[in-house]
Amino acid sequence: MHRTADAEEWHDPATGYRRRRITGPRFPADIAEVHLPPGARVPYPAASPAFQRVAVWVLDGRLTFHEGDAVHELCAGDSIEIDEPVPHVFANTSDAECRYAVVLTRVARP
Repeated sequence: MHRTADAEEWHDPATGYRRRRITGPRFPADIAEVHLPPGARVPYPAASPAFQRVAVWVLDGRLTFHEGDAVHELCAGDSIEIDEPVPHVFANTSDAECRYAVVLTRVARP
């Protein structure tokens, strides 16, 4: 069991981005809840998806997700799987907070 009060949380004071770990170290997937304030942008460099699978599920608000040159507008209930080794940007271009979950699983190497 994991209590909210005991959850590992990280906060970026520059953007207001908050990330809370949902699962523990023995669970086979990393699940995090993210709060992205209005106007915030969080870039990630290109990474190879060869040994991991990532899904993003928008829980509340709107998320503008940049996947290389492609731009995806996601609303509450929408999800996207990340499987291209291109830079990604999570952006909140709305005037309300966006809350989403990130699920990462590792795939065994052949």
